[in-house]
Amino acid sequence: MTERQDSKQAEKTYLSRTGGSVWERVKPFSPPGDETLDVSLDLLHDFAVAAKLLQPLPGDRIVDLGAGGGWCSDMFQRLNRTSVAVDISLEMLRVSRERNTRVPIRAVAGDFERLPFVDGAFDKALCLSALHHVPDMAAAVSEIARVLTHKGVAVFSEPGAGHATMPASIAATQDYGVLEQEVLIEPFIEMCRAAGFAQVHVCPIAYIIPEFELSLEEWRAWRRLPRTKRPLRAAEKMWRALLEFAGAGKQSILFEEAFAMRLVRLFQKPVEEHPFILASKSGEGRRQRSVFRATIDVAPLPSQAAPGETVTATVGLTNTGTVIWPAHSDSGAGHVRLGIMLLNADGLVIGRDFGRFPLGADVRPGESHTIRAAFEAPAEPGDYRLKFDLVAEGVTWFEPTGTKVEIRPFRTVKKL
Repeated sequence: MTERQDSKQAEKTYLSRTGGSVWERVKPFSPPGDETLDVSLDLLHDFAVAAKLLQPLPGDRIVDLGAGGGWCSDMFQRLNRTSVAVDISLEMLRVSRERNTRVPIRAVAGDFERLPFVDGAFDKALCLSALHHVPDMAAAVSEIARVLTHKGVAVFSEPGAGHATMPASIAATQDYGVLEQEVLIEPFIEMCRAAGFAQVHVCPIAYIIPEFELSLEEWRAWRRLPRTKRPLRAAEKMWRALLEFAGAGKQSILFEEAFAMRLVRLFQKPVEEHPFILASKSGEGRRQRSVFRATIDVAPLPSQAAPGETVTATVGLTNTGTVIWPAHSDSGAGHVRLGIMLLNADGLVIGRDFGRFPLGADVRPGESHTIRAAFEAPAEPGDYRLKFDLVAEGVTWFEPTGTKVEIRPFRTVKKL
């Protein structure tokens, strides 16, 4: 066999030869009796950063590349996202099917250099620490681009500079025959561009670095930096240039430059050693964070009614957020409805789900919509308040996102 074939065969049998099936079944968490805290936290961090970069929507088709025992697909499932786990090793995929998940992970055996999917099969691709094992990385990246839609997005997180010469990498190559390569930022970005990704970025501020510490004085100096006005900053820079030339003032006026260089030096090493690369096939930037926000205008409504009597409220709504309010959803979550909470006379919630009313039609950002909401007056006589808000079901109420709700006093009275 060639070295290329040898490394692929080694990947297929790696699990049985290393005896790592117990770890793979519970990864990224610790098997009973094992101490994996640092490794586990790094894995959880990498997944969290990659998922935030990927921004998977509920309906997205995600391919989990180099899935191993399927831990990323397991995490996606726990977050109500759907993925397909792909790995060259059937041994690994069998472990993924044995994981304690709500539904079995969908797993497909496949070689990165020739993925077993049609063009445009997926919306998003995640590849965590797997591509560096592939002999022909350029072919693999081209295949990943091929199986993504024309707006597809991929996130790569791979070991970078120095990985191939690390003792653990050398031992893995010698003992098990697997391929351990470095994924260097600049050549890899060029590789992605050649494969058809229109936008490719390295994401340097993606790390939790506990070693970065500030004293109280340094924190106060940091907070002052963005408050300085432009003319003053320009004058200070001229003065700092003179001090920099003399090598003075690093603890005072040159704090900004010293601080910036400290950040650059601190981030450079982890970024080069384990870069996060975001690659998009379209020229569009990352989608805006979903913000559900509205203006709510409740027309005058009766201030009292008999127990159980029907009351109708006319509510005008304007979408001042960044996303469409869907009137319906196939999953049962994410659609927007008008919600009325029932409060007592002191303003405390006593009925969060007093009333829910459908929009009837999608409402786009900037559009307005009117709802006539008919509800029954509370059964018990007394003084109440009605809070009118919107709710994206299974996501959020609008008030916590900055929407000003409308509250109306209401009384239930017995008829004589």
